[in-house]
Amino acid sequence: MITAGIDVGLEYIKAVVMKDGKVAGKASGLSGGVGRPAAVQAVYDQALAAAGVKAGEVEKVISTGKGKFDVAFSADQLSETVAAAKAARIFEPKVTTVVDIGADEILVATIDGEKIKEFVINQKCTAGLGLFLEGMADRFDMSIEEVGKLEGPGSVTVNDGCVVFAELDALSLLNRGTDAKEIVKALNEACAWRANSTLNDIYKPDKGCVVLFGGMTQNGAFIKALERISGIKFVIPAEAVYAGAIGAAALAAD
Repeated sequence: MITAGIDVGLEYIKAVVMKDGKVAGKASGLSGGVGRPAAVQAVYDQALAAAGVKAGEVEKVISTGKGKFDVAFSADQLSETVAAAKAARIFEPKVTTVVDIGADEILVATIDGEKIKEFVINQKCTAGLGLFLEGMADRFDMSIEEVGKLEGPGSVTVNDGCVVFAELDALSLLNRGTDAKEIVKALNEACAWRANSTLNDIYKPDKGCVVLFGGMTQNGAFIKALERISGIKFVIPAEAVYAGAIGAAALAAD
Protein backbone atom coordinates (compact mmCIF):
# COMPACT_ATOMS: atom_id res chain seq x y z
CA MET A 1 0.00 0.00 0.00
CA ILE A 2 1.27 3.47 -0.89
CA THR A 3 0.27 6.42 1.28
CA ALA A 4 1.51 9.95 1.90
CA GLY A 5 1.65 12.35 4.81
CA ILE A 6 2.16 16.10 4.56
CA ASP A 7 3.08 18.20 7.59
CA VAL A 8 2.43 21.87 6.80
CA GLY A 9 4.18 23.92 9.46
CA LEU A 10 4.35 27.65 9.85
CA GLU A 11 7.90 27.74 8.47
CA TYR A 12 8.45 24.45 6.60
CA ILE A 13 6.47 21.81 4.72
CA LYS A 14 7.50 18.16 5.06
CA ALA A 15 6.11 15.44 2.79
CA VAL A 16 6.64 11.68 3.09
CA VAL A 17 5.59 8.84 0.79
CA MET A 18 5.39 5.39 2.40
CA LYS A 19 5.28 1.98 0.74
CA ASP A 20 4.00 -0.83 2.94
CA GLY A 21 4.79 1.09 6.11
CA LYS A 22 8.30 2.19 5.16
CA VAL A 23 9.48 5.63 4.03
CA ALA A 24 10.11 5.51 0.29
CA GLY A 25 10.58 9.19 -0.40
CA LYS A 26 10.58 12.49 1.45
CA ALA A 27 11.05 16.20 0.78
CA SER A 28 10.85 19.53 2.56
CA GLY A 29 10.58 23.19 1.64
CA LEU A 30 9.55 26.62 2.86
CA SER A 31 5.90 26.98 3.76
CA GLY A 32 5.24 29.70 1.23
CA GLY A 33 2.99 32.16 3.08
CA VAL A 34 0.10 33.17 0.82
CA GLY A 35 1.52 30.82 -1.80
CA ARG A 36 1.32 27.85 0.54
CA PRO A 37 -0.94 25.62 -1.64
CA ALA A 38 1.56 25.87 -4.51
CA ALA A 39 4.45 25.27 -2.09
CA VAL A 40 2.67 22.17 -0.75
CA GLN A 41 2.25 20.80 -4.25
CA ALA A 42 5.91 21.43 -5.08
CA VAL A 43 7.18 19.63 -1.97
CA TYR A 44 4.76 16.75 -2.51
CA ASP A 45 5.93 16.37 -6.11
CA GLN A 46 9.53 16.19 -4.87
CA ALA A 47 8.61 13.46 -2.37
CA LEU A 48 6.81 11.50 -5.09
CA ALA A 49 9.85 11.75 -7.36
CA ALA A 50 12.15 10.62 -4.53
CA ALA A 51 9.89 7.60 -3.96
CA GLY A 52 9.69 6.83 -7.67
CA VAL A 53 5.89 6.81 -7.74
CA LYS A 54 3.17 8.83 -9.45
CA ALA A 55 0.42 10.73 -7.66
CA GLY A 56 -2.19 8.33 -9.01
CA GLU A 57 -0.49 5.42 -7.29
CA VAL A 58 -0.93 6.95 -3.84
CA GLU A 59 -4.02 5.47 -2.23
CA LYS A 60 -4.49 8.07 0.48
CA VAL A 61 -2.95 11.38 1.54
CA ILE A 62 -3.39 12.81 5.04
CA SER A 63 -2.21 16.25 6.14
CA THR A 64 -1.30 17.68 9.53
CA GLY A 65 0.28 20.84 10.91
CA LYS A 66 -0.90 24.43 11.13
CA GLY A 67 -1.55 24.62 7.37
CA LYS A 68 -3.16 21.20 6.97
CA PHE A 69 -6.26 22.68 5.33
CA ASP A 70 -4.12 24.16 2.56
CA VAL A 71 -3.58 20.65 1.15
CA ALA A 72 -6.43 20.54 -1.36
CA PHE A 73 -5.82 16.90 -2.33
CA SER A 74 -5.70 15.59 1.26
CA ALA A 75 -8.33 12.96 2.11
CA ASP A 76 -8.27 13.90 5.80
CA GLN A 77 -6.62 16.26 8.29
CA LEU A 78 -5.12 15.26 11.62
CA SER A 79 -4.10 17.24 14.67
CA GLU A 80 -0.38 17.54 15.29
CA THR A 81 -0.76 15.60 18.54
CA VAL A 82 -2.29 12.53 16.87
CA ALA A 83 0.34 12.52 14.10
CA ALA A 84 3.22 12.94 16.56
CA ALA A 85 1.92 10.17 18.82
CA LYS A 86 1.65 7.75 15.89
CA ALA A 87 5.17 8.57 14.72
CA ALA A 88 6.53 8.16 18.25
CA ARG A 89 5.06 4.66 18.48
CA ILE A 90 6.65 3.77 15.14
CA PHE A 91 10.11 4.93 16.17
CA GLU A 92 9.97 3.67 19.76
CA PRO A 93 7.17 1.22 20.70
CA LYS A 94 7.91 1.71 24.40
CA VAL A 95 7.39 5.50 24.22
CA THR A 96 5.74 7.07 27.27
CA THR A 97 5.96 10.75 26.23
CA VAL A 98 6.44 12.55 22.94
CA VAL A 99 7.79 16.11 22.66
CA ASP A 100 7.68 18.07 19.39
CA ILE A 101 9.50 21.41 19.27
CA GLY A 102 9.33 23.25 15.98
CA ALA A 103 9.28 26.74 14.54
CA ASP A 104 6.22 28.00 16.38
CA GLU A 105 5.00 25.30 18.72
CA ILE A 106 5.96 23.13 21.68
CA LEU A 107 3.81 20.00 21.99
CA VAL A 108 4.04 17.44 24.77
CA ALA A 109 1.86 14.33 25.07
CA THR A 110 1.93 11.32 27.35
CA ILE A 111 1.16 7.98 25.68
CA ASP A 112 -0.12 4.66 26.96
CA GLY A 113 -0.02 2.16 24.12
CA GLU A 114 -2.40 3.44 21.44
CA LYS A 115 -3.94 5.99 23.80
CA ILE A 116 -2.97 9.64 24.27
CA LYS A 117 -3.41 10.27 27.99
CA GLU A 118 -2.71 14.01 28.22
CA PHE A 119 -1.23 16.74 26.05
CA VAL A 120 -0.30 20.42 26.24
CA ILE A 121 0.65 22.95 23.56
CA ASN A 122 2.20 26.39 24.19
CA GLN A 123 0.33 27.09 27.40
CA LYS A 124 2.54 29.93 28.59
CA CYS A 125 3.43 33.09 26.68
CA THR A 126 5.15 33.13 23.29
CA ALA A 127 6.85 29.84 22.44
CA GLY A 128 8.02 29.95 18.83
CA LEU A 129 11.52 28.75 19.65
CA GLY A 130 12.57 27.78 16.13
CA LEU A 131 11.50 31.06 14.56
CA PHE A 132 12.97 32.97 17.48
CA LEU A 133 16.43 31.43 17.15
CA GLU A 134 16.42 31.85 13.36
CA GLY A 135 15.58 35.53 13.84
CA MET A 136 18.28 36.01 16.44
CA ALA A 137 20.81 34.20 14.24
CA ASP A 138 20.12 36.80 11.56
CA ARG A 139 20.50 39.61 14.10
CA PHE A 140 23.92 38.32 15.11
CA ASP A 141 24.94 37.53 11.52
CA MET A 142 25.30 33.81 12.30
CA SER A 143 24.02 30.69 10.60
CA ILE A 144 21.58 28.53 12.51
CA GLU A 145 24.28 25.83 12.46
CA GLU A 146 26.68 28.19 14.27
CA VAL A 147 24.00 28.96 16.86
CA GLY A 148 23.52 25.25 17.49
CA LYS A 149 27.19 24.82 18.39
CA LEU A 150 27.30 27.48 21.12
CA GLU A 151 26.74 25.54 24.32
CA GLY A 152 26.03 27.19 27.64
CA PRO A 153 25.63 28.13 30.34
CA GLY A 154 27.48 31.28 29.39
CA SER A 155 28.50 34.39 31.28
CA VAL A 156 25.11 36.11 30.89
CA THR A 157 21.43 35.18 31.07
CA VAL A 158 18.23 36.27 29.33
CA ASN A 159 14.55 35.87 30.20
CA ASP A 160 13.48 32.24 29.89
CA GLY A 161 9.73 32.74 30.26
CA CYS A 162 8.95 34.48 26.98
CA VAL A 163 10.93 34.85 23.76
CA VAL A 164 9.80 38.46 23.36
CA PHE A 165 11.46 39.41 26.63
CA ALA A 166 14.44 37.18 25.80
CA GLU A 167 14.97 39.13 22.59
CA LEU A 168 14.81 42.45 24.46
CA ASP A 169 17.37 41.17 26.96
CA ALA A 170 19.63 39.95 24.15
CA LEU A 171 19.56 43.26 22.30
CA SER A 172 20.19 45.15 25.52
CA LEU A 173 23.24 42.98 26.21
CA LEU A 174 24.49 43.50 22.66
CA ASN A 175 24.13 47.29 23.02
CA ARG A 176 26.22 47.10 26.18
CA GLY A 177 29.03 45.39 24.29
CA THR A 178 28.52 41.81 25.45
CA ASP A 179 30.14 39.22 23.20
CA ALA A 180 27.58 37.88 20.70
CA LYS A 181 28.59 34.27 21.31
CA GLU A 182 27.89 34.60 25.02
CA ILE A 183 24.46 36.04 24.25
CA VAL A 184 23.65 33.18 21.89
CA LYS A 185 24.67 30.66 24.58
CA ALA A 186 22.19 32.39 26.87
CA LEU A 187 19.49 32.21 24.19
CA ASN A 188 19.95 28.46 23.75
CA GLU A 189 19.77 28.02 27.52
CA ALA A 190 16.63 30.16 27.77
CA CYS A 191 14.94 28.15 25.02
CA ALA A 192 15.77 24.93 26.86
CA TRP A 193 14.29 26.25 30.10
CA ARG A 194 11.20 27.37 28.19
CA ALA A 195 10.74 23.96 26.58
CA ASN A 196 11.23 22.20 29.92
CA SER A 197 8.54 24.41 31.43
CA THR A 198 6.04 23.18 28.84
CA LEU A 199 7.07 19.57 29.45
CA ASN A 200 6.31 20.08 33.13
CA ASP A 201 2.88 21.54 32.31
CA ILE A 202 1.81 17.90 31.94
CA TYR A 203 0.02 16.90 35.15
CA LYS A 204 1.91 13.61 35.42
CA PRO A 205 4.80 13.65 32.93
CA ASP A 206 6.04 10.10 32.29
CA LYS A 207 9.77 10.42 31.61
CA GLY A 208 10.42 6.70 31.21
CA CYS A 209 10.92 6.88 27.43
CA VAL A 210 10.66 10.32 25.86
CA VAL A 211 10.84 10.72 22.08
CA LEU A 212 11.80 14.17 20.77
CA PHE A 213 10.75 15.51 17.35
CA GLY A 214 10.86 18.79 15.45
CA GLY A 215 13.28 21.20 13.86
CA MET A 216 14.87 22.09 17.19
CA THR A 217 16.41 18.60 17.29
CA GLN A 218 18.94 20.03 14.81
CA ASN A 219 20.28 22.43 17.45
CA GLY A 220 22.87 20.46 19.42
CA ALA A 221 23.45 23.12 22.07
CA PHE A 222 19.72 23.39 22.78
CA ILE A 223 19.35 19.59 23.06
CA LYS A 224 22.27 19.27 25.49
CA ALA A 225 20.86 22.08 27.62
CA LEU A 226 17.36 20.56 27.61
CA GLU A 227 18.69 17.14 28.62
CA ARG A 228 20.72 18.68 31.44
CA ILE A 229 17.82 20.79 32.71
CA SER A 230 15.12 18.13 32.39
CA GLY A 231 17.21 15.15 33.46
CA ILE A 232 15.91 13.26 30.41
CA LYS A 233 17.95 11.40 27.81
CA PHE A 234 15.75 11.88 24.78
CA VAL A 235 15.25 9.38 22.00
CA ILE A 236 15.81 11.43 18.81
CA PRO A 237 15.15 9.49 15.59
CA ALA A 238 17.20 10.29 12.49
CA GLU A 239 13.99 11.44 10.77
CA ALA A 240 12.77 13.52 13.72
CA VAL A 241 12.08 16.54 11.49
CA TYR A 242 9.71 14.45 9.34
CA ALA A 243 7.85 12.87 12.26
CA GLY A 244 4.53 14.63 11.68
CA ALA A 245 4.45 13.64 8.03
CA ILE A 246 5.49 10.07 8.86
CA GLY A 247 2.74 9.79 11.46
CA ALA A 248 0.17 11.10 8.98
CA ALA A 249 1.32 8.72 6.23
CA ALA A 250 1.21 5.76 8.62
CA LEU A 251 -2.29 6.62 9.78
CA ALA A 252 -3.38 6.88 6.15
CA ALA A 253 -2.57 3.18 5.85
CA ASP A 254 -4.56 2.16 8.96
